[in-house]
Amino acid sequence: MAKLSSLLDLLTMRRTGKGKGKRKMEMDLRAKIGQMLMTGISSTEVTQEFERLVEAYQIGNVILFDRNIESTEQLRRLCREIQEVVQRHTGHMALIAIDQEGGAVSRMPEDAVNMPGAMALAATGNPGSAYEAGRFTGEELRSMGVNFNLAPVVDINTNPANPVIGSRSFGDTPETVIRYSLEMIRGLQEGGVLCAVKHFPGHGDTAVDSHVGLPVVEKTLAELEETELRPFAAAVAAGVDAVMTTHILFPGLEPEQIPGTMSRAVLSGLLRRKMGFQGMIITDCMEMGAVAMHYGTAAGACRAAAAGADMLCISHTSALAAETAGRIYEAVCAGELPQERIEDAAAHVLACKRRAAEYAARPLAVDFAAGRRLAERLVRESLTLVRGQLFPLGDNPLFLGCYAYRSTLASSSPDQRLSFAGFMQERFGGRAAVTAVDPKPEEIDRCVALAAGHDCVVIGTYNGHMNRGQIDLANRICRETEAAVMVAALRDPYDIALIDERACCVAAYAYSRQCFTALADALAGQESMRGLA
Repeated sequence: MAKLSSLLDLLTMRRTGKGKGKRKMEMDLRAKIGQMLMTGISSTEVTQEFERLVEAYQIGNVILFDRNIESTEQLRRLCREIQEVVQRHTGHMALIAIDQEGGAVSRMPEDAVNMPGAMALAATGNPGSAYEAGRFTGEELRSMGVNFNLAPVVDINTNPANPVIGSRSFGDTPETVIRYSLEMIRGLQEGGVLCAVKHFPGHGDTAVDSHVGLPVVEKTLAELEETELRPFAAAVAAGVDAVMTTHILFPGLEPEQIPGTMSRAVLSGLLRRKMGFQGMIITDCMEMGAVAMHYGTAAGACRAAAAGADMLCISHTSALAAETAGRIYEAVCAGELPQERIEDAAAHVLACKRRAAEYAARPLAVDFAAGRRLAERLVRESLTLVRGQLFPLGDNPLFLGCYAYRSTLASSSPDQRLSFAGFMQERFGGRAAVTAVDPKPEEIDRCVALAAGHDCVVIGTYNGHMNRGQIDLANRICRETEAAVMVAALRDPYDIALIDERACCVAAYAYSRQCFTALADALAGQESMRGLA
């Protein structure tokens, strides 16, 4: 925690106006450090704790999560309150950020519009889909008061076992990711919000979630330039506003045992000098396990600032944001962190704020009805018949599947009221059974026995490739019953490669009411599946 004396000094200077020389420099320094920090708030309204934090440490930026959002009107009110508090205490507008990627990572409330995720957009076969989704998302966010979208993901999902990226990626080749992500960037910016590509220099080829562990990517610079870095280079060339760093060890880039977020070689050397990026470098959350467990949030943030990060994201804990502000201040005063680095970082942040102010001044009239129609159309165009042929469900179908679960801390919190099996039963009749996320042999035995009494079984999987009980259940029904079987992969499509060849398989990419409606229409013969495998 920052020393109490430092906070008292700051408050004393404000109240008495004492100190012209060194004291004024200290105030300027604290204000610039505050511009480098992005923090979260704990509720759906501005709290006294948040205002005290902003006043004491001049923190100038906020990130919003599910916990902060109930409705569109409440979100607008919250953003107005945040701007009022931040502008009053810092003299600058706030950057209000959100992870509105679409699909599994969607923070917008139910009465707003959530677009499909990256892989679903790519399945439409039309890069214009990404532009349309980005343009509407930008306009929608701006209408709520959010001015910074932490999207799109430009990681290339080359590892199907990746627990954190998956369907958040546009695909598994650089060409696909570049083609769709550049259109998404263009759409977001034309819609009027800043955007950040992530997670530099690449989170696609990992099997560890950096929210809970410290992944390692054992690739040389030449190998990264062939694959992972290409979408980032394209985004830089296209004028993306910000690049978000990742908490992964890259021994081929940084010999010290520190993640990319804290590496001068990665941020200042590779991204700034070699790739020529002139925008803002923002860290992924410094409270994630990859940093917090191995280096400490405040200490890691201080090292990230020294390495070249301009904005330090501390998403959840006010005390850690305060500790980080104090630690950076003390490091500058002790000569451990050059003040020029703080000045450079603050300049990058303020440049983004000027651009956000220009966006905010644009005329805005959001057609939410048209946005809903767009989202519905894109979902329908993304549904992909990967294998086999659809068949009539008959009079007594059986629907099986788990609830959605939070497969990574990056995911939005699932709505436990929504059940794939229950939704389909309500539409078609028959019988429904909600299974565990990772069914054990006893539960699988019961489901196989249940399936034997039905001519048709429809199974929804949700990242079954990481929860093999789902795969075992589907395959045993294929092999041990006479029922016709259809499997819908409701998040990552990688489940399908593990399913018995007898099953008809559909990639649906999302666990949402919107997706289930489109899938049900296709099963009823009212829609064709046009997505590209």
